[in-house]
Amino acid sequence: MGRWTLISTPMAMVTSSSSKATMTEETGKTSDNRIVTVKTVTDDGAGQLGFGRGTVDYVGKAVSLKVVNFDKQTEAYKSDYENATNFARAVTDGEGDWKDDGKKGGEYGTASVGEELFSGSSLVARYRVGSSVPRTHTEQFEPGEVMLQLCPYTSHRVVAGSVQFRWMGQVYEDFEGVIYRGRTASDPGIASGRMDYETGCAFMYDYVVGGMGPQDFTLLSLWTVAGQWHTSSVFFNTEVAPLRAGAGGLVLSVVDTHGATLTANVNGQGVVSGLHMWGAVDFARGGVQLQFGDFVLDSSLTAAEKAEWWYSAADVGAVQAGKIWRPWPVDPTTLRYSCVSYVYLPVDASLMGLDPAALPPDGRVPFARPGDTCVVGVTHSGPAFVPFVGETYSVGHERLSFVQVLDDVTGAEIRTGYTHDLDAGTLTFTDLTGYPAQIRVVGRTEVYRQIAEVRIDGKVRLTEPVGYAFPAGAVFSTALRQNDRFARVSRVYSQASWSGTTWYDGVDPAKGEAAAKYNHAGVPIEVTNRGAITERWALRMRSDGVTFDLIGQHLGQIASGTINADFAPINVAAGAPYLTVRAAGWNTGWVQGNVLFVDTVGAEGQIAVVRCTQPSSPAVADDSFWLVQRGSVARLPGNE
Repeated sequence: MGRWTLISTPMAMVTSSSSKATMTEETGKTSDNRIVTVKTVTDDGAGQLGFGRGTVDYVGKAVSLKVVNFDKQTEAYKSDYENATNFARAVTDGEGDWKDDGKKGGEYGTASVGEELFSGSSLVARYRVGSSVPRTHTEQFEPGEVMLQLCPYTSHRVVAGSVQFRWMGQVYEDFEGVIYRGRTASDPGIASGRMDYETGCAFMYDYVVGGMGPQDFTLLSLWTVAGQWHTSSVFFNTEVAPLRAGAGGLVLSVVDTHGATLTANVNGQGVVSGLHMWGAVDFARGGVQLQFGDFVLDSSLTAAEKAEWWYSAADVGAVQAGKIWRPWPVDPTTLRYSCVSYVYLPVDASLMGLDPAALPPDGRVPFARPGDTCVVGVTHSGPAFVPFVGETYSVGHERLSFVQVLDDVTGAEIRTGYTHDLDAGTLTFTDLTGYPAQIRVVGRTEVYRQIAEVRIDGKVRLTEPVGYAFPAGAVFSTALRQNDRFARVSRVYSQASWSGTTWYDGVDPAKGEAAAKYNHAGVPIEVTNRGAITERWALRMRSDGVTFDLIGQHLGQIASGTINADFAPINVAAGAPYLTVRAAGWNTGWVQGNVLFVDTVGAEGQIAVVRCTQPSSPAVADDSFWLVQRGSVARLPGNE
């Protein structure tokens, strides 16, 4: 459809579409008394222009348009006239009205325009070009929240946790103010909306269109309670006490009357803070007191708010300057908390390996037995210094079992940029790239021996001499023998899909094996004693079937790789890869969701660490311990 405008003076053009042919006309006069006419003609989509002004040939791209007519008429001044009688009355006695057109004025008539000109430069055409073939265009639209009024005929409040409905083929239910779909006993579901228990409205922001359309709605469950039961303060005692002080000792959440979940944060002093809440926790007895609300500026409150029950002019500035506490009502039935408490149990004889009744009064018990392996060692540490390339630093002691280079400020270990000679007790710096301003060197001398006898006075006799002059302060400790240990890959298999949370001892029967495989027999997955740990790994394919994510059962997702390159994620703590997956081992056919499971066993033995701390005031600000695993393969202890 087209539109043509005849214009003799510059002006803005506006185009529009219509299914009806039209013609509009505007007339004006220039300063030199010329009459200017602007005509706008549109077609009807069938080739006809408005008011018979012409035709449009869409295929031939031609327009026949009549732009000038000589039938133009205009109004013209004809003659004067006066009513003498009325004029005399108006002048003499004021009864006449000489301004009335019927009593004084002029007479007008119409006159034909004898000449009409067209300015060729004033023709402007606006048209759309049609497509020769059908074209498809896709647009994405994200609609706003859809409000579902679940109980429009009652003023009662909806009971939290009672809402369930089917909408467009999907079942939705509420939990702590959030609407979920697909929620089961083992699956938390997908957050699809929020529930306003006060108004009974569900606001849906993530929903699936299906079923019979938006009108396909069935309310499956909804409870209401008469009256508005809410509160702005809560006082209670936890079921267990004492609680662990600090973050994580108490975690609390509650849903307000608008359906929003409020979460409490507790610091080491027991002060509770969070959105719309304020309170304190007594860790010793498990007492909790909470007020829900906010300190607001008195000047920001309206007259209606100052007329509410909670407002009192005497409270303004009582706690915070210029502010007053405004309550924020919550539903106390939605309050949930979890806490960590200390429990003191009697000593179990089976765990200790001896009868507690036989323990000496001072509580000291033997921890070394004949035949055990013991370690006698001392740590050497020198002052901080600035190294340089080529420097050979001496720890000052020979026959070291290990040596470390540490950042003097953070204490982080530096593993590269030097070589060491443990027998001589020296280090030589070869590359200082990335080094801090100052470092410290720590070394340790240790001797491994076997216990021959443990005497009642606490002395221990060894099967052979120590062979080193240990200074005062050297530590005697026992060693837990692990026998022969080595890293290995215990199992490799693929699976068609995976939930991401459940780990099986083999292929999940419900999922089945993947069509693609990894050639572990021909190109085995590699592990080292230094880098490997005991862990279940899942290499889950992304949508391209080439890129995958590495997910550990205990570590979570830690790296990503591709089947087109060797993959060796680094174990930062050890400075070596957790495992190495060669690109040559991947077969074709991997698709999104396929998973390659790899179970690795580390060379380090599993150790259960138990620490017993008696209730008391802290003696130091902080303390720590160090767990070291050692091994040797047909090498002297100094070269381990």
